[in-house]
Amino acid sequence: MTGNMARTVLQDVTQPCVCSQLCPPLQRLRAYNVPSVSSQSAYFHTKHAYSLRSRTAVCCARTVQSQSTLPQLDQEFQAWWQSADVKADALVPAEFADLRGMAAATAINTGDSVVTLPRTAALLVTPKMKCPFPDLIDQAYWAKSQWFEKMALMLLHERKKGKNSAVSGYIEQLPARFDTLFHWSPEELQLLMYPPLIQQVQQQKQYWHDHYKNVKAASSDNPVGEDELVWALECVRSRAFSGPYSGPPVKDRAKLVLPFVLAALAYTQVAHLPLEQILNGAIAAVLFNIIYDTLLSRKLRWFAMCPVIDSMNHQSTSTNEVAYEYFGDRFSVTAERKYKQGEQVFITYGQQSNDKLLQYYGLTVLNITKERIQCVQQAGLLPSLEQVALTRQGMPANSLQAVRMLLASEQLHSQCSAADFAKQIEPLHEESCLQAVKDVCVSLSNQQSRNPARRSDNKASQARQDLAKAFLQQKGRVLQTCCKTLDNQIRQARKT
Repeated sequence: MTGNMARTVLQDVTQPCVCSQLCPPLQRLRAYNVPSVSSQSAYFHTKHAYSLRSRTAVCCARTVQSQSTLPQLDQEFQAWWQSADVKADALVPAEFADLRGMAAATAINTGDSVVTLPRTAALLVTPKMKCPFPDLIDQAYWAKSQWFEKMALMLLHERKKGKNSAVSGYIEQLPARFDTLFHWSPEELQLLMYPPLIQQVQQQKQYWHDHYKNVKAASSDNPVGEDELVWALECVRSRAFSGPYSGPPVKDRAKLVLPFVLAALAYTQVAHLPLEQILNGAIAAVLFNIIYDTLLSRKLRWFAMCPVIDSMNHQSTSTNEVAYEYFGDRFSVTAERKYKQGEQVFITYGQQSNDKLLQYYGLTVLNITKERIQCVQQAGLLPSLEQVALTRQGMPANSLQAVRMLLASEQLHSQCSAADFAKQIEPLHEESCLQAVKDVCVSLSNQQSRNPARRSDNKASQARQDLAKAFLQQKGRVLQTCCKTLDNQIRQARKT
């Protein structure tokens, strides 16, 4: 994956063929971060039950300005989080050149608690959640809305409350506007020179516009403006976290114990069964509910906007992750390394592709290092990327193994040997790798459509033009079948 990965072979069942000048599409793998998440939210862990991870981006640690220069808004934000029982004494809002973030207020050691946030201080969307304001939004429309649409409406509802909102201090410090691709003109989008992403942005614009019209139709009173709704959607898309749903708080489950005991005592009088047998059954029922919450309900997901935590910027090498502590009923971040006073404290936004980072976060990452390329070379896999045979069955195993190594997160790379990457390791990582290969196929197809053999002003003889066109059509069919194969593999990766 250095500057000279010259050729990609498109191999038919019977006739292999070389397509030259394919360095740009392969080079594009260097700009890939690991996979996009279908929900477009970050992940968090759930301690004592399962884990969740957060979002992903890039920032460089820069010199922190004096605290006296911090905006008054940041000081008000600190006052709010303290009143909301958010424990974040280790952090202070700070300006880092061209962006705001969180700095270490004092020296932070590995394992120290950086932030703890009670569940009540977060905005949450849970599975099968009923509309919290049925007098404003039709319940039927709410039920069929996607999670980020629900959370955006919740955010706007809280903002309209002003100081009466429990999260007013959090809302006041949210960005007033965003400069994501959504706001780029059609001419500016062409600067990307990447049709798949341009198409995604165009679809996003149309979808959000249609969503606004639907919200307006479903609103019984005082509908929001389209600009307001777009602002809320961008806040949610760029700041929300997601993870396996842990069920109601454990304290709510604890309230069920007394009714169970009373019911058991009453049942002993009716059924004339031994008290010990009845109590064992009641205890088993309570334990099942807790076990279901912590283990069996992991297929369900919930989503959260976590004040203070979402003010921390991303660094691709950071291992600080957001956790939900089931028995403590709170979100938290624990330091995975030491931080000096004044140093910016980062988290990771999770495994997302550069396409999604640019589209929803307004940033891009180039994190395939020379060291990573050297690892691929030491494993003897670099030649498999210098000439890649794309067949109807997809990508060769050794080439895909090399791509997995290049696109692995730092944590995944440190945990696995080169041999481990010969097969799928994590579903999200596998999805990213397959999507990267598919994008190469799309780029090849676009290049073929611009091939001189297809131009009407070509000066070659008609017979030669026809032969070249037939050749390209045959290779085009290989590409199309390869893309379909990769689509199937991507869907399979999502299911695992």
